Amino acid sequence: MNNVTALQTRRVTRLDANNANSIQNAAMFRLWQDRWASRVVAMANCIDHLMTTHEMSERAAELATIQAYADLEATNRSAHIDVDASTSHVIILRDEDGRPVVFTVADLMNVLGKARAEGRVQVVDEQTRRPVVLEH
Repeated sequence: MNNVTALQTRRVTRLDANNANSIQNAAMFRLWQDRWASRVVAMANCIDHLMTTHEMSERAAELATIQAYADLEATNRSAHIDVDASTSHVIILRDEDGRPVVFTVADLMNVLGKARAEGRVQVVDEQTRRPVVLEH
C-alpha cells in the first residue's frame, strides 16, 4: 500500500483570442465558442473570423480551421494519426492500443462515397464548395 504511482500530466493549452502569435490558438478559441454548433457552422464561423480578424487568405483560414478542429476533436483520445508513417497515399491511424490501421486513398474515397450516399457530406462554404466535411 506504500507504492505511489506518478500521474502523467498533459500540458494544457490556454485559449486566448488576443494571442496574435498563434493563429492555431485563435482558431481553437473561435471553434470552442461554437462547440455546440454543427461542424459546418463552427468551421464556417471560424474561417470567416480568421479571414476578417487576422486578415488571412481563405485557403490559409480553411487549413488553420481544419487543423484546429481536429486538435479539439482529438482531446482526451489516445488514437492518433501517425504522421511519421503516413505518406501522401496512405494514412496510418494508431488505434487506442497503438495498432496501425491503414487507410489508402482508395479506402478514404470509399468512405467519402458512402457518406455522400447517406447524405452526410456537406460543404462549409456553398460558393467555393469547400472544405468538404462529414457530419457524424
